Amino acid sequence: MKQTLVEIKNLKKYYSSKKSVLSRAVSHVKAVDGLNFSILKGETLSLVGESGCGKSTTGRAILQLQPPTEGEVLFEGENLVGMNTAKMKKYRRNMQMVFQDPYASLDPRLTVGEIIAEPLKIHKIGSNKEKNQRVEELLDTVGLNSYHAKRYPHEFSGGQRQRIGIARALALNPKFIVADEPVSALDVSIQSQIVNLFQDLQERLNLTYLFISHDLSVVKHISDRVAVMYLGKIVELGDKKELFQNPMHPYTKALLSAVPLPNPDVRRERIMLKGDVPSPSNPPNGCTFHSRCSACMDICRTAKPEFKEVEGRLIACHLYQ
Repeated sequence: MKQTLVEIKNLKKYYSSKKSVLSRAVSHVKAVDGLNFSILKGETLSLVGESGCGKSTTGRAILQLQPPTEGEVLFEGENLVGMNTAKMKKYRRNMQMVFQDPYASLDPRLTVGEIIAEPLKIHKIGSNKEKNQRVEELLDTVGLNSYHAKRYPHEFSGGQRQRIGIARALALNPKFIVADEPVSALDVSIQSQIVNLFQDLQERLNLTYLFISHDLSVVKHISDRVAVMYLGKIVELGDKKELFQNPMHPYTKALLSAVPLPNPDVRRERIMLKGDVPSPSNPPNGCTFHSRCSACMDICRTAKPEFKEVEGRLIACHLYQ
């Protein structure tokens, strides 16, 4: 049985909304609103949902790039929330991030070799010769050549830039990587190469991933488990195969109904959600999905469903409570 590497308890991230520079906060945007889940060693947990549901904020809050408003993030049993800078620096060696935009995440003033060696420089690891050797090793690991170290980011294609970003993330031999929409900015022909690279690296280096994406076809290919997020909350979490074959939450069913089927002769009934996504600064009472749910009951409008285990998966829905 796999051990837990990262455990999230009641994670919240709120942003103050102000009318002007001098005014007091009048409301809060609840980007992440009370998440509870765990990530096992060596697995890929994918986080999916519509744009603006809080996926990227969740990843950043877990890595403490955006300090959580409330809750705990346990990494190998140690709570990272509120940890001082010196102690947190030690943990950052084990946690890295691959960003969505491979060009914006690379400093255009630095060569590729300097970009990849930067984590080693910050953590004071190795001599100059050892850093250069490590850079060459990492370039080879992600499918690039050693002479690429002397070039600048603008000289590379999007897929090559993302490989550089992955090499930088691997520089410190991390245990856990948050991949935030790592293939969404790439051509479809390149996406599969990067996804296969992630899987190959996971097998070779025993990595653990939180894979954030809105592309369910990619998620189906790379995941072990899938968490479905809506308006700052996880509504369903379970094994990939079971969740794709038998979605339980009405929102999960709607998401999966939009995934194209490879066989053009097979038709799937499309579930169209009514209305727009509510504002995270003023979420609906009760179940946050009730205003768009075709299975809405009276209790959904007033009571928040518990996030609990049902038939081997975690789900927050009154239909099963």
